[in-house]
This record gives sequence, structure tokens and C-alpha cells, in this order.
Amino acid sequence: MNATELAPFKDLIRTRCGLLLEGVGEEPLVIAIRKRMAETGATSATGYFAKMAGHEDEFQEFVTLLTINETYFFREPDQLSLLMDRLIPRLLADETGRLPIRILSAGCSTGEEPYSIAIALLEKYGDAATRMVQIVGGDIDHHALAKARAGRYTAFSFRSLAPELRQRYFHPSGRDGMVIDDRVKAMVSFHHLNLLAEHFPPPLSDLDVVFFRNVSIYFDEATRKAIQQTFERSMTERGHLVIGSAETLANDLGVFRLVQDDGAFYFRRGQPEPPPRPVVHSFPTPVAMAPRPPLPTVAAPPPTVVPPRPGLKLDEIRALIRDKRFDRIDLLLGARNRLPPADPALLALEGYARMLARDFAAAAELGKRALAADEWSVDALVLLGLAAKWQGAAADAIGWFKKVLYVRRECWPAHYYLADLHRSAGAAEAAQRCYRAALQYLAEQPDPDGGLVLPLGLPVSEVRFLCERHTGAIQSARR
Repeated sequence: MNATELAPFKDLIRTRCGLLLEGVGEEPLVIAIRKRMAETGATSATGYFAKMAGHEDEFQEFVTLLTINETYFFREPDQLSLLMDRLIPRLLADETGRLPIRILSAGCSTGEEPYSIAIALLEKYGDAATRMVQIVGGDIDHHALAKARAGRYTAFSFRSLAPELRQRYFHPSGRDGMVIDDRVKAMVSFHHLNLLAEHFPPPLSDLDVVFFRNVSIYFDEATRKAIQQTFERSMTERGHLVIGSAETLANDLGVFRLVQDDGAFYFRRGQPEPPPRPVVHSFPTPVAMAPRPPLPTVAAPPPTVVPPRPGLKLDEIRALIRDKRFDRIDLLLGARNRLPPADPALLALEGYARMLARDFAAAAELGKRALAADEWSVDALVLLGLAAKWQGAAADAIGWFKKVLYVRRECWPAHYYLADLHRSAGAAEAAQRCYRAALQYLAEQPDPDGGLVLPLGLPVSEVRFLCERHTGAIQSARR
């Protein structure tokens, strides 16, 4: 599928949903188009586009395939503590005395976040929480919302939930599932939400707190600012905005006032006070990856690979990752990777799955463990580079990808990712060199995974087209 065929899909999705599908983001787009063409009987991408663009039901089915709906209970617990211990008490003490306090989980996916908020409230305030607070969840994905309303979850969703909370608020359902208690379910309502809508539906108005975590990475800065402006219009005067800890700086866009509260950061409704507060240097970076010392200037020996234990086949795990079966991956790899001996390939694969599920801190930690098991692991280095790239830590990402090329010069995905990073930073010459290297090594090894264990599944023809186009653009700009 070429860039000309993909262009109208990208434009429509960006216009209607704000999603950016460039670079590695093209992979799920291509997969989604092919899947829906097969299921609808469309014989061409152009024909399917006309059908999808003209029928809202089909558009929703298509969008569902582009969103990643993996999350888990009590993710980033420090921010739940912020809500319970500081924001809720202050809102209760507010002179307006307005109840119930209204909380929105924006981009709620399959419901783990709003249900986590409900559980935390019940733990702190008991049954009074049901009268004090209303929780609403919003997401663009109808299928994810249906799962959220059903409230049935498997082991992958519970990996950060204390066993006593799981026992208290969930009941067995089927062979491997758990269903949420009716008390918790009654505290949360779910609604369709397009974050690009100029106004949210009435059930998502008069908000006192908005949780917008691990979602903004999908959008460019202009789109994030427009979304924040809609949040502001939907809030009460005492509104608060809580954004994922790794995303906060990238969302200080002048719409809300950034507040630092004893090490915790969030946004308040109201314009920032000039001059801008110098928070950059003091802001905590819990997911930042520490720089590693330079690799020794000796020839790299062949990597030492610890064979997987019986029953764990790399090809099967790679297939599960491609299918985004994160619950099954967690069952297969979670226990194995906590036991010796450390297997760098399995650690990198689990880390890659966590990265696709937007759990960048866990992905980086698994990448470091894989690197500790084998300092020459190309898969670990690529994983760390990708995790840094997705978090906006460009300098760290460049460092990791350069180390990839020290170990394996012919790894064309590393050249491609480096080129993209250099181009974004305005380093045209470096970008052009990397694009040309990517084309050279891609011609020698046109493998969508670049010879890695990680199932990157990059669209080779689209990558080749982009490398040629950007190289040509850089050349033209010099004339």
C-alpha cells in the first residue's frame, strides 16, 4: 500500500479524531485498512475509503482498530494519591460546597482508570463516596466502552492492583476472568467521546477534575492545545487537569496554570501567571532513562543468548504481540521474566509489548534488564530507543539508536528512526545520511522487522518511499 493510497485515510482520521499516523504509526493504519477491506469485501483501498468515509458505523469500526486499549488498574498510583489526599479534600472544603464532585476519565479505554478512581474513593471514604463523587468515562472506541460497561477483566489488568483490593472489589467470572463489584460499577457511567469535538456531550460537562493520562502522545501540540481548551470550557471554575507524569511538560501550553504541590504536578483552571514559572529544571522525570557509559571501542562479540525455557517459543510470542494479545503475553512472560536465568530476548519482547500498551516506564525497565543480561543485545537497545522516542526524549533516543549501529551497523530500522529524529531536530545533513543508509541496508535486507527479535512489522514499501521523499526534500532545500 503506497503513500498516495494512505494519504486520504491519514487526513480523515486526523481531521475527525486528531490521531497522527506518521512514521511507525502507519503500521496499524495499514493493518486496519487491510482487515476492514477483507471483512467488508472491498476490492481496493480507494473503494473502502469511500465506504468508510460515508458510513458512520464503518468509520467507528475502523477507528477501533487504530486505538490501543490496554491499560491496568491503579496505573501511576501517585496521581491517585494526589486526587484522594489533596484534590478531593480541597474540593470538599471549597466555599461553594458544591456536590457531587464530578470527575472525567478522558480516553478511559476499557474502564480500568475510572474504576480505579472509584475503588480508591471507596477505600478512603467508604459508602459516603457514592454521594460525594460522580465519575464519568469517555472514549472514542465503542467496543472499548462496551467492555468497560461489562466490567469483566483478565489477569493483565490486575498486575499493579493489591491482592486484597482485587479480592474486595472483584468476583470470579468464567475460567480466567474477574467481574467488578456492583458498588464500583454504579459509581461510573461511560459515554462516547471524541476529544476533537468543540463541545462535549452534556453528561461530560461541569467537571471538577479531568484525568487525561497516557493519551496526549497520540496528538500534536496544536491538537493537544485545542483539546485542553475544550476541557476548560467543560469545567467548573475550580477545575483541575491531571496529566500522565511523563507527559506533563509537553502539555504546559498556556491554557491551564501548572501547579507544583509538594512534588506533585497538575494543572488548574485559570491563566498562567506571567512570567512563566521556571519548572523545567525542577520537574521530576520518573521515566527518564539514565545515560549509559560509552560502549568499549572493541569489536562486538557474538551476543550470548540464553535459550528460552521449554514451552516459550519466540515466534508464538511475536505473533501474540502482533495481535496485541497483551493479557496472554503477560501470563506467558510475566512469571518467566521474574525467574533466573535472565533471557534478554524474552525481556525485550515483554518490554516491547508494554511499550505498545503505552507503559513506557515498564518498557524501559525491561529494556535495561535485557541489556544487563546481554550488553550487546540489539533488541534491548532498540526497545530503549523507541521508549525514549515515544516519550519525547529525543536526545536519549538518539543515543540508544547510535549504540544499536555500533553493535549492528546494518540494522536499517535504527538508521530510519535516527533519520526521523535528526529531521525533527532540524539536523538536515545527519538526517539525509541516515535516510540513505536506511535505504542501502533496507535493499540488502527487506525484512519488516529489520532482522530483530522485536516484531516491528514496519511497512517496507512505505518506509522506502518516506526515505526517498525526505532525502529528496532535503536535497531540494539546499539548492
